[in-house]
Amino acid sequence: MTAQLGEAPPAGKRRRWLVGLVVAWIVVIVVVGSWSVWHSPATVPEQRDIAQAVPELQRAAGVVYAAADGDGRVVVLGELELIGDCRITPVRHGWMAARDLTVYVREGDAKGVLDAIAGGLPAAYQAGVGESRGGTRLGMHADAGNFIGIDTSAAATAKVLTLRLTSGCRPGPESTVNKADPAAGAVPGELVTVLSGLGAKDAKPEVRAVDCPDGGVAASYTVDVPPPSDLAARMGTLSAGAAIVRSDAAAWAYRKTGLSVVVVPDAEQLRVSLSTGCQ
Repeated sequence: MTAQLGEAPPAGKRRRWLVGLVVAWIVVIVVVGSWSVWHSPATVPEQRDIAQAVPELQRAAGVVYAAADGDGRVVVLGELELIGDCRITPVRHGWMAARDLTVYVREGDAKGVLDAIAGGLPAAYQAGVGESRGGTRLGMHADAGNFIGIDTSAAATAKVLTLRLTSGCRPGPESTVNKADPAAGAVPGELVTVLSGLGAKDAKPEVRAVDCPDGGVAASYTVDVPPPSDLAARMGTLSAGAAIVRSDAAAWAYRKTGLSVVVVPDAEQLRVSLSTGCQ
């Protein structure tokens, strides 16, 4: 029987029309949701696992290294750490990636150096330096994006600053993480000169490296050697003509031809580090 003008369509036709509308709406939701999963930025750290977080932290480490290296400072790059005792939830364990950059500064320069580092970071990092009431403590925080944080806290009189990059707690597995640093260049001749001057030869350094933001690779070459009995005299000779940042019983740190050199007595050995720059 044909529906007359002004009459509602039959119930069966209305149901089919509603079912079709619901199915079409579900398809739209699925398509939009799938696109969002693959293209939208994460809103919480656990949406990116530790294997995704490490490359982001490594890129940020290169940016921070480039900002930290400069005249009047001596830098040493730390190794990538994977820390497995963090908790995503009270019942869910995860992994955190971290990396340190140590910066030696002249006495009284800590605040100025932190300001310079913060100013050298991209504006998107929103880096800020703060002082405690009375100015006895300093701190810096920056956000490299994708939940990668950069932090330091030190006394205003500090001669060593440690910038720590962290990823926050992320899901695993740790076995999927690429821990390798970029390939660094050959051992600089200046390190050979320093080791020879300290009476140590044929020592093979440990190499830690980062990609520079404008291309190239910066690296720290570190080796432990026995200390000579006349260490102070030898360091005076080795650092002659260099820009001295620190020279005391705890550490020698200086810049020479754009390179950072650090010699630290550690128990019954010396830790010698030479770092190249991004310039």
